[in-house]
Amino acid sequence: MIEAISFDLWNTLFENKFYSDIRLKNFTEFLKERKISYSLEDVRSAFNLGLKLSNINLENINYRHIYTEERISEVLQILDIRLTNSDKRLITDEFERTMLTEPPSLKTGVKQTLEELSSNYKIGLISNTGITPGSIIKKVFKEYNILNFFQILVFSDEIGFYKPCPILFKTAIKKFNCRPSNVIHIGDILETDVKGAKQCDMKAIWINDSSSPKSEEIKPDYEIKRISEAIEIIKRLN
Repeated sequence: MIEAISFDLWNTLFENKFYSDIRLKNFTEFLKERKISYSLEDVRSAFNLGLKLSNINLENINYRHIYTEERISEVLQILDIRLTNSDKRLITDEFERTMLTEPPSLKTGVKQTLEELSSNYKIGLISNTGITPGSIIKKVFKEYNILNFFQILVFSDEIGFYKPCPILFKTAIKKFNCRPSNVIHIGDILETDVKGAKQCDMKAIWINDSSSPKSEEIKPDYEIKRISEAIEIIKRLN
């Protein structure tokens, strides 16, 4: 019996949206104001080295969350720039708040799905955060009038680890106050969402809206293309 449902964020509730260009431009202008001149391409190269999580083997660091301040410090080191702690904080704040200037769109069917499921089940979020922290994501949820659908919100920057680390999923289970088998997680990435949920004895629905190849090692309980399809699956389970 399902009592609670947790969702991934990006490409599950939100359409994927990238803010690198805005951040790079703002960062370059910030340096110019302080009489530090670097071309946009130099800054981009440094950011590609120092900010991309894809450059880091997260398993080797036990999926520890890497905070924006750490990533910016790495970029500054690559560029051999020394800034005051106050300036570093200003850059970090601007980076983290960028989403508020151009919020990502909700994926089709998200609001209706949350509305229907929240009337019968506890609803939660288990999300890795990149540069945008959970505190900003909550503001966007509020702007879209979906924050009230959620009983719990679990963000990697608040827990200190990235999915698929079990700590995030166990935190959600504890907050739901349910048995793991009575919680189902919905997300679009096998390696983080499905693997993370299954290793904690939760059920998992994989949103495969881009026809990604299946995995022999990581198997979801269900596969769907649209988030609204989860409604009927959960009804059948109960």
